[in-house]
Amino acid sequence: MEAAEYQLESKRTENINWLNPHGPDVAILGVIGELGSLASVLKKHQRDGIYYSAFEEHFEEELGDILWYAVTIASRLGIKLSEWPTNSEEIADEFEGVYKIHTSVMKVSLQKGWMFKPDTVDHELALSLINNLINDLSILASYIGTDLKTIARNSCNKNLSYWAKFNDLPARTFDRDFPPHEQLPRNFEIDFYGIEDNKAVIIMMNGVALGDRLTDNAFVDDGYRFHDVFHIALAATLGWSPVFRRMLKKKRKSVPKTDEIQDGARAAIIEEAIINHVYDYARTSKNYLEGMSRVDLDLIKRIQNLVRGYEVEKCEPWEWKDSIMKSYKIFRELKSKGSGRVVVDCEKRSLTLTDIPEK
Repeated sequence: MEAAEYQLESKRTENINWLNPHGPDVAILGVIGELGSLASVLKKHQRDGIYYSAFEEHFEEELGDILWYAVTIASRLGIKLSEWPTNSEEIADEFEGVYKIHTSVMKVSLQKGWMFKPDTVDHELALSLINNLINDLSILASYIGTDLKTIARNSCNKNLSYWAKFNDLPARTFDRDFPPHEQLPRNFEIDFYGIEDNKAVIIMMNGVALGDRLTDNAFVDDGYRFHDVFHIALAATLGWSPVFRRMLKKKRKSVPKTDEIQDGARAAIIEEAIINHVYDYARTSKNYLEGMSRVDLDLIKRIQNLVRGYEVEKCEPWEWKDSIMKSYKIFRELKSKGSGRVVVDCEKRSLTLTDIPEK
């Protein structure tokens, strides 16, 4: 990806408030923060050698994150990039390259006042500072046999897959080629009944109980008895949930390998692990992600690592983020009300909670 195209695409994922007193600091500290991550990758590689098998992948990703901030700063300063620099400079090693980037970004930080008032920018000096920073990145990229065109493309794909908004797209249909009786429903309703003074819950679909009564299995009331809503949300937003598929007796038995692998016990265990992992993340926030619009990208990366080799690995980071945020909205409402009907529309990736109609 050429520099001009990358600069244009990077603007689609920019969310820095430049008018905030510390808006420019967000961009500059963004470079420094990602440089710290890059340094950590390099340190681990030096320490662990061949045992750090993901070194090049992680090194390239951190370079891409630094590049995004550098280009975002350039855009703020009114600098238009046309092509990536062709570096001819030689450095002793990767460590010197990291130190050079630090020096270059500190020089940029001395001019952060320009980012408040772009009309005061000394364009010749600004261009020199940005080019030096990007050139430093180019030199480091060459140490792992890549270049800024490749790094820019991968960085763009990563950022758009997390920050872009495609919530109006229907959920995926991994089972569309299977018989109707082996497909997850696309529109359905699940009733959560609070019983035993709302200390336990039973869920029903079309008047039929799905599984046994559930409690929190904990000394404190943390609402975990409603955790089936997370399985339902995965089906509603991703078109995937081995656990919910098993509850509905929708396993894809017509293809034994699919039944064994995609719908089997191991896949279900991974799903439960994801739900527990996210739950542990959510309960450390204020009221289970209330008021939040996104989750940490590192959390999404860990989830994606867990599902490698399964059909759901095709889902983009934004899809996982969307699923998590929607499921926890319903979870908070259920936890507050104690019961309710979850109405699912997979075509809209939507879940809504309503009262259960009186019989």
